[in-house]
Amino acid sequence: MIDSAKQNAGIAAIQGVLGRAAVVRDKKSLARFPSGARPAAIVYPENVEQIGRILAAAEGAGASVQPVCNGDSPSGKKAIPGAIVIDMKRMNKVLEVNSELGYCLVEPGVTYRQLADYLAANGHKLWVDNPGSPDESVAASFIERQAGYTPYADHHLFQCGLEVMLADGKLVRTGMGAMPKSTCWQLFKFGYGPWIDGLFSQSHNGVVTKVGMWMMPQPPGYQPFMVTVPREQDLQPLLEMLGPLKTNMIIPNGVAIANALHEAALLGKKRSDFTGSGPMAATAVADAAKSLNLGYWNLYGSLYGLPDNVALAWGMVRGAFSSIPGAQVFTAQDRSGDRLWAWREAMMRGAVVSPPGTAAAWGGGEALAVHPMTPVDGGEALRLYELSRNVMARHGFDYVAEANAIWRAAHHDQLLPHAGGAGAGRAQACASELIAAQASAGFGQVHADPSLVPAAAATYAANGGSLGDLHRRIKTALDPRGLFASV
Repeated sequence: MIDSAKQNAGIAAIQGVLGRAAVVRDKKSLARFPSGARPAAIVYPENVEQIGRILAAAEGAGASVQPVCNGDSPSGKKAIPGAIVIDMKRMNKVLEVNSELGYCLVEPGVTYRQLADYLAANGHKLWVDNPGSPDESVAASFIERQAGYTPYADHHLFQCGLEVMLADGKLVRTGMGAMPKSTCWQLFKFGYGPWIDGLFSQSHNGVVTKVGMWMMPQPPGYQPFMVTVPREQDLQPLLEMLGPLKTNMIIPNGVAIANALHEAALLGKKRSDFTGSGPMAATAVADAAKSLNLGYWNLYGSLYGLPDNVALAWGMVRGAFSSIPGAQVFTAQDRSGDRLWAWREAMMRGAVVSPPGTAAAWGGGEALAVHPMTPVDGGEALRLYELSRNVMARHGFDYVAEANAIWRAAHHDQLLPHAGGAGAGRAQACASELIAAQASAGFGQVHADPSLVPAAAATYAANGGSLGDLHRRIKTALDPRGLFASV
């Protein structure tokens, strides 16, 4: 539990070293965080030196802090109740971009929109892989292990080199960056000795102050496509066809597979726009999909490389998906004027544009989500879907979800849209049941809202929970006084 008296002492101590104006705690500023998950205050450092002074002041008072890369980004709004948030959105410099070697080095406040604007202004022919929101922090996408939609979709894999500040104020550069005059900090991930960058993802072990990311050069050829299937059970053949195409690197990008209601919400539709009450039956979902020129399931993929090679692969891919009964395969020309396709296609070619709407709007504007992982396998994906759909229906929720197939596994984002109030409690109960039921079926969580962290962590219980024990031992070693808040 966070001690409010110590938090107030920490706020006073931070004001003492940075000035009263540096700490914000008015209701309007804190209101951007969900009710019930609001911090005690927000402080906005402008450089690494100020971060060090904030940490020292907070630790001296026994207070707990929570670093966020950019509080205006989606991940930056997930606060630990009662913590002092260190919001680094003012540290938003693009420090380096190298077009020839294909990388960038950025401060934690830099968003994908800012990075794209920088590339355009400076003539860099590099693509930006963003996880769906232009206002997400580039650094946060690594820290939260988010995924995008180009061949560089695995943001944790394509990160290279960190600078972090530990609880004692010591600044550490990882990998080759630990060597003075290094020429390869953003080129070789590992340097010498154990690789430690992962200790600062999904953790409370330090403050990330710089992150390097590999970036994709603009390819000579590009073929985006969309596949729709009309029935609920078609998820299985759709994923069965995708699996070997991913394993063999025929389709190299992060492939999105979204259900009809997820895409309808992005187009501005709400549950109230359709007849009936309670979770929609499969027939009603199919009818809604048809009315919007969508499938029950909608897959978005792309091919890249030399034009002749892309054309050869496209013939294979189109033939494969066309063999699914009822499937339709679309190209960019087929979806001309489609706002949803325009956004999906833009992300697959490394452009940064705002989505046409938000999936959370389906049920009121707020949403809690669970994030299980499955193999890129039709039977397993269908098993997760049916299990999750049934749990959601018992709690009064429609199935609103998107999966992102990367390498051999698919990240699933299953949303529980609500309007706050009692809806938030219902979503919390549903999410907790989903996490437990999915774990019992072998599907583990790969992200978790702060309110769901204990439930998600508890499912990783093999060998007496030894992984969680190891995480706690590392946390104690790096942060013995508990300066960084955790749940």
